[in-house]
Amino acid sequence: MLKLLKLFAWLVFSLAVLIAVDQVLVRVPMTVPGAQQAQIFYVDFRARLFGLVGIDGVAKTPGKSIEQVIEATRKAPVTKAASAQRHLYVDDSGALQFADSLEQVPAKFRSSAQPLAE
Repeated sequence: MLKLLKLFAWLVFSLAVLIAVDQVLVRVPMTVPGAQQAQIFYVDFRARLFGLVGIDGVAKTPGKSIEQVIEATRKAPVTKAASAQRHLYVDDSGALQFADSLEQVPAKFRSSAQPLAE
């Protein structure tokens, strides 16, 4: 019986420590850059976990969420000109060579140059 009481006491103590660490990470503002990023990650992760369970009203991320960062840095895709097609050819020594256009391929290799698929 005494072993069960000790186990229960350690369980309660461990749970109290975890709750204390959770509340420190959620409520105490961090000033060190590494700790600040860890806190932002933890609060966002915690809010997502509680959201999966269906618990609303959990503290949200103090900074930007990952979706906001991705959306802010998203750029339009780079489009290449239709005429800019790369070519592959074999030179005199048998080495594979690449060229950005057919004009860059030496004249004697142009007949054997093959366009690369994008």
